[in-house]
Amino acid sequence: MIDWTAVEREVTGYLQDLIRIDTRNPPGNESEAAHYLAEVLQQEGFHTAFTESAPGRGNVTTRLEGGPESPLLLLGHTDVVAVEADKWTHPPFGGELHDGYVWGRGALDMKNMVVVELMVMLLLRRHGPALNRAVLFAATADEEAGKGDHGPGWLLDHHPDQIEAPVILTEGGGHDLQVGDRRFYTCQVGQKGICRMRVTARGLPGHGSVPRAENAVVRLCRAIGRLDGVSLPIHPSATLTAFLEGMAQGQPPALASLLRKVVAPEASEAALKALPLEEEFKASLRSLLRNTASVTMLNAGTKINVIPAQATAFVDGRLAPQQSAESFIAELRAFIGSEVEIEVDQYSPPLENSSTTPFYQAIEEVMERHEPGVPVIPSLSTGGTDAKHICPRRPGTEIYGFMPYKQSPGTEEMLLIHGHDERTSVANLLFSTRVIYDLVCSYGGAPQPGMGD
Repeated sequence: MIDWTAVEREVTGYLQDLIRIDTRNPPGNESEAAHYLAEVLQQEGFHTAFTESAPGRGNVTTRLEGGPESPLLLLGHTDVVAVEADKWTHPPFGGELHDGYVWGRGALDMKNMVVVELMVMLLLRRHGPALNRAVLFAATADEEAGKGDHGPGWLLDHHPDQIEAPVILTEGGGHDLQVGDRRFYTCQVGQKGICRMRVTARGLPGHGSVPRAENAVVRLCRAIGRLDGVSLPIHPSATLTAFLEGMAQGQPPALASLLRKVVAPEASEAALKALPLEEEFKASLRSLLRNTASVTMLNAGTKINVIPAQATAFVDGRLAPQQSAESFIAELRAFIGSEVEIEVDQYSPPLENSSTTPFYQAIEEVMERHEPGVPVIPSLSTGGTDAKHICPRRPGTEIYGFMPYKQSPGTEEMLLIHGHDERTSVANLLFSTRVIYDLVCSYGGAPQPGMGD
């Protein structure tokens, strides 16, 4: 029998402690967080492995042995993004508890899931359900700002035995949403690819007092200015289609029809405008439908009185499923022309897993027990997770983003990710712990824990 009241206090304490460890990336300093987690695990009898890809860039892993089936990996990152502390109601690294919420950077992204997965490992050790597979745990570095140089990508390159698993559970989905009178939970099965580029224009250098027609800065501005407000062609994916169809099920006919038309090129924009959804949600759907290009940085010149020989714009490109760097650049050329050079600076392909696998079905079954009548629907992310470092190295790996979260009416916690006043509720922390523990047991073939345990 699990004392869930005691579990709530314990997992809340772990989150408070982890938030108080400043792991802003850059520089990261994830080693301190890894040592903390390793100590908790070791006190429960786990053997842990601590590795650093560079000074301060620490990863901790452990393994709970089980039966002969292929292992499951519970994966999370301990680094967080920067903060503007003066804009927070409570200190961003205080881990303070106020009105049922734990406040601090990482409370939603993703130290909350790290401690939930930690707590699940502890419960598995304490209560010993007979699992038909091993369960691996990894808390890693460098998700927020890195290219896989210090976290899971580095581990796969140097210590693959620590995190080698065909199925991985990590961040990216699980929050609930409401469309019309129906609620849903999302499970991220895919994400857009990354194609970050340098767009460079060249021209004749000279003195600023003598204007030239072949000015690199002007050429660059002329080219990238054509991207302002551009809408690239639609490439509906299987996941996005399934997401919209899942939301359409059981809706009034008019609303269901609009949702289904979002993936129809000739009707998409009109349908999006007519849908009774938040504008932020509509903007996300527009992005998921197509490749996107956002100009984020510029680099040109060193002095006010010198015309530079070249000017460069940095473009954050995101690829819809089934798209490539080559197809994306071809689309961009139609708008920006041929007088600029395009160089791909970072690339990872778009990812899309199946929503009919045994693990996804286990998620559906577990959520039906915990939230009867609230379906799970497959989702796609505009951003990236550690999956972008893993799948190119281990093609065929199934990576699912799922940590169930009930958003409070009027609070919209998911909008606080990377923002000011990031916080998570203690109630959700316990809810997620119970669901993930149930999920691991279910996928591991163990008798199902009673809902009242």
